[in-house]
Amino acid sequence: MKRVLPTDCLKTLYYSLVHSHFSYGIIAWGNASKSNLKPLITLQKRAIRVILNAPYNSHTDPKFKSLGILKIPDLLVYQSLIFMFDYLSNKLPISFNGTFTINCNRPNTRLTRQSRLFYIPRCHLAFVRKLPVYFLPVLWNDWTKLVMSDNLTRGSFKRQLKLYILNEYQSYVHCNNDRCFECQQH
Repeated sequence: MKRVLPTDCLKTLYYSLVHSHFSYGIIAWGNASKSNLKPLITLQKRAIRVILNAPYNSHTDPKFKSLGILKIPDLLVYQSLIFMFDYLSNKLPISFNGTFTINCNRPNTRLTRQSRLFYIPRCHLAFVRKLPVYFLPVLWNDWTKLVMSDNLTRGSFKRQLKLYILNEYQSYVHCNNDRCFECQQH
């Protein structure tokens, strides 16, 4: 199909056949170890190269940026922050109510600069830090300073967040690899 269909159609196929599997339940499994995620990341890179009909060893950062597709670790951040935005907007099922606590809602707490951030309990186990109930508020507290502004709708929050993540990708990669097809041409 990569030789027959245009890039837009291949991108649509990517979103329907590949991306849908990556994004399903990523909040639950996306914080797995790097060794467990490596085959999925490799598969995603291969799909990106197929969409753009690029050589097997070409750099993918500029390709992700040009297509506007998020890498799996960034997709985890994206989906997690949307989940937390929905939590704060009371758009999640009621079973999630009370899962996270905002600092100003804790008893005997003074108002500080961090009053509007989520309370993060102390945790000494690395395994627990990877659980959604722990890493979601930590992630929100870190990212809210970068992306948030007042009166954002869900749609504008998603657009702003995706643009911020994509802008972190490199537009051009230069390496010293003798076998790299792209670097040999520059």
